[in-house]
Amino acid sequence: MFFVCDVGGTNLRMAVTDADGTILKKRRVLTPRDYNQLLQTLEEEFKKNSAEFPISGCCVSIAGAVFENKEVWLPNVFGDRKFKLVEDLQALFAGLEVHAIDDRTAGLLGETYKGCAVGKKNVLYLILGTGVGLGILADGRVVSGSQKLAGSVGWIRVIDPLTNKFKTAENIVSGPALLKRLNTICKKPATSPKEVFRLYEQATDDCVGDLVHSTAHTLGYLLSVLVNVLNPEIIVLAGSLALQWNVFQAKAMEVLRQNISPFIAEPLVQVSILGEDAQLLGCTRYLLSK
Repeated sequence: MFFVCDVGGTNLRMAVTDADGTILKKRRVLTPRDYNQLLQTLEEEFKKNSAEFPISGCCVSIAGAVFENKEVWLPNVFGDRKFKLVEDLQALFAGLEVHAIDDRTAGLLGETYKGCAVGKKNVLYLILGTGVGLGILADGRVVSGSQKLAGSVGWIRVIDPLTNKFKTAENIVSGPALLKRLNTICKKPATSPKEVFRLYEQATDDCVGDLVHSTAHTLGYLLSVLVNVLNPEIIVLAGSLALQWNVFQAKAMEVLRQNISPFIAEPLVQVSILGEDAQLLGCTRYLLSK
């Protein structure tokens, strides 16, 4: 049995899985904003689960980066600070070997293991949530990069269609960005992306409509860049904004088609069928490969 966790920018998910990729037990809480509290939460859950199941391995998915020295960076949780999470957890977990991988790779592994990309060799896993990141499978191999930072596509600079100013993609096509732009451009408050889309469905405010359409345009442009560079068979969308793909799809795909090479086949773009379990199952797949 495995103890697998996904430390996201908003939620922390912890589960026990078996060698068949079955989730036997799962719990979700808000991600603690204090590092010591995060360690305590993980330790308590591990102890409860290890008393019930024979745990033989642990993997933690990180919404950020895992460096070669095993330090982790969770920018949307702890800012610029890095932590020795693997080392700290191994001390708390009675010496059990702990692995950490970034959430882009974990989600990618999950989808190729049990999701909509099974059997595919060229896959992109695009997270559109609290942050924006990309998992890359090229010719059957996971692409990590020289510093294990490949897929940091949220940093790509694009022109905001509403303001004509350059912004990072993450400042347009993430959940927090949508809320911030609603407030600053449309002068309307909202506490979640779902509220934005409820306003959009009411079709009573042109600014909200323009906001959603500009987000779809930027998403389509970002997808076109990824397709031109990586030529995938399938792009799997994940995260809170991915759940609104039906709203974005027509405009985003129009922009994608306008901007890709005429010689590149249009890939399938699909919302993850695993949802929040993708990283947990990806961690499981990672442990099974060890």
